Amino acid sequence: VMKAKTEPLEKKWGERSMLMGWTAIPTSLLFLQAELSISPLGFNLLMNLVSHWWETTEHPYPSQESMAKRMGVSKRSIQREITTLVELGLLDKQPNKAGSKKFKGRNTYDLSKLVQVLNEKTPDKISSFKRYKKNGESLDSELE
Repeated sequence: VMKAKTEPLEKKWGERSMLMGWTAIPTSLLFLQAELSISPLGFNLLMNLVSHWWETTEHPYPSQESMAKRMGVSKRSIQREITTLVELGLLDKQPNKAGSKKFKGRNTYDLSKLVQVLNEKTPDKISSFKRYKKNGESLDSELE
């Protein structure tokens, strides 16, 4: 397991940038995105979903309109990418009724399949990193 020196996020990013909060993701998601066939838009979409995933047992439910506006793409692009992530087996989408007071017709998104895939594939990725390090190569060469 990699141990990193930590410092307060405010020191790294600046106090004002942290006013909206922060989002934690496993580094393995960055390194496995190509292997998992996650497009740049798909990765951005996952980051938006993760930023709304506050409790382990409660699935995020941001509106497609809000995500599209933040990313500078159409709502239809978001819908297509959600479908792709579902087809890749990384995401489950659950429609909700418009009359729901909590969800207001927004879908909920279950990220547990992504979590499972990352937990399955990360040990192999770490092994490949160790092989490169042992051979004196940089990790960047693994990504080329």
